[in-house]
Amino acid sequence: MTTTAENETVLVNEETLARRWKERCASGEFSQGVLGLGTIRVMGKAGDAAIQFPRISSLDALCTLEPDEQWAVLAAQEIVTQACNQRRPVLATAIPQPGALLPTPKPVTVFDPSVELLLVTSLIRGG
Repeated sequence: MTTTAENETVLVNEETLARRWKERCASGEFSQGVLGLGTIRVMGKAGDAAIQFPRISSLDALCTLEPDEQWAVLAAQEIVTQACNQRRPVLATAIPQPGALLPTPKPVTVFDPSVELLLVTSLIRGG
C-alpha cells in the first residue's frame, strides 16, 4: 500500500470513528467501563469549542472500550498533550452544581480520563 493510500485509509477510519462516537453520544449507549461523559472546552478567539470524551477510571481501562470510544479518549488525550506542549494552561474541574460552591479548577499537565471537565485556556501575553 502506498503512503497516500495509507493516509486516505487512516482519514476514512478517523471520520468513521468520529461519526460513530457522535452517534454513541446521541444514543447514550456506552460500554460498561464508561463512568459518564467528560468535556474539554478549548478557549479560542471565536469562543470555546466543546469536545466530549468517555470518562473512564484510568487509561488502563482503554482496552475495555469500543473502537470509537477508544478513539474519543485518545483524541482528548492528544488535545491536552498538545495544549501542554504549547504551554497553554489546562485546568481540571467539576461541573458546577446549582446551590453548591463553585468547584476550584486545578492545573494539570497530564490527561486524566476520569475528570468531568477540562478547560484549555488561551495564553495571555502582556504588552
